[in-house]
Amino acid sequence: MKKFLTLAFAALLLLSCGGRQTTPEAAVSADDVLLDYSPQIVNVLYFHGTQRCKTCIAVGEIVKEVVNIRFSDNKNVVFTEVNTDDPKFKAIAEKYKISWSSLVISKGENNTDMTDFAFANAIKDPDVLRAEIESVINTNLSAQ
Repeated sequence: MKKFLTLAFAALLLLSCGGRQTTPEAAVSADDVLLDYSPQIVNVLYFHGTQRCKTCIAVGEIVKEVVNIRFSDNKNVVFTEVNTDDPKFKAIAEKYKISWSSLVISKGENNTDMTDFAFANAIKDPDVLRAEIESVINTNLSAQ
């Protein structure tokens, strides 16, 4: 029994340490994509890897659609699609501690992680997802 618990603990420890990088600051090169973190800017960030499933693609299409249709005339709302496999997005992925598909809406230092909600609704109920994305963006725009 002790041997089993020791092995289980060791496996858990190994698995829990493998997903995210913990480098405090990334070196930025001239090719890196940089975001505007001005206090009035709402960054809508869709993170994904090169290989994407049906749900990942749906989340990306929905968030891009909401930003392009509902906020096309608002220069303070910026959509950025971040391929976490592309080195030019390394600094952004490290800032948000992202290494897989995610949806984050950010204004200044305030971040709203919509990943779970987005992936639960992108296929099942995309209209609910559209409404929630729009609501979170509007909340961020009205926040001082």
